[in-house]
Amino acid sequence: MEQNNRQQTIRKETLIKGVGLHTGRKCRALFKPAPENSGIKFIRVDLPGRPVLEATLKNVVDIIRGTTLGINDEVRVYTIEHVLSALNGLQIDNLTIELDDNEPPVADGSAQEFVKALRECGVVEQNAQKNILKIETPLEYTANQTLIRIDPSDTFEIDCEITYDHPMIKQQRFVFRRGDDYPKEIAPARTFCFDYEIEALKKKGLAKGGSLDNAIVIGPDGIYNPEFKLRFDNEFVRHKTLDLMGDLMLLGQPLQGKITAKRCGHGHNIKFIEKLMEQLRGE
Repeated sequence: MEQNNRQQTIRKETLIKGVGLHTGRKCRALFKPAPENSGIKFIRVDLPGRPVLEATLKNVVDIIRGTTLGINDEVRVYTIEHVLSALNGLQIDNLTIELDDNEPPVADGSAQEFVKALRECGVVEQNAQKNILKIETPLEYTANQTLIRIDPSDTFEIDCEITYDHPMIKQQRFVFRRGDDYPKEIAPARTFCFDYEIEALKKKGLAKGGSLDNAIVIGPDGIYNPEFKLRFDNEFVRHKTLDLMGDLMLLGQPLQGKITAKRCGHGHNIKFIEKLMEQLRGE
């Protein structure tokens, strides 16, 4: 999909139902068209006053195994990155997502179901121009073995690389540019974890909705998922790219620049975005 210069929303409502990855709670997510310059908003329709959480950096309250938005301890929306990645991939700027619980459905652990539903109901242009954030000065974030860098570019692109000490993954790299086929190349890539992480996640109250139907579980000798086949040889790095595209939506406007990311994850993604926002504000 080439860069669209006008803001976009969807033509009509669409509903997705399912369980949340970490909470395990059933949730109905109703995606609704929104007016120009309104951005992406999550609404907790199950809570008094129907509190609204804008998908912006200032509302990020947690980054453990996912990105969480919140106003306080009661008003939260967990694991928003897959939904936001689909919106980034489809270049949707304005949308309201009504949730009747605290975490969007995980579906199959990718962004594929969101992309399919949004495309079926129709992505439409609006009159207003996109407010594109064009990077003019390079910026680099580093922490231990993680590097996330952005450089000026005439388009949006991500060059992502991961390295794991595991024979199934080792080192993987994937490059995505605006104009590439997000629904085909990134949306189907599923979330993953190692078997030894599951007990620790459960102790933290996470992964309650996780199963072999919505996550790739990797053991010492291969994948646990029965009759399982990877969708891409490098599905793991494609999912890291998917997550990064979701987190970048928290800038609140489309990005134009080249990102080089090595060993990225939600915590590093958010810290990189914070540093980028500080640079843009001149701090």
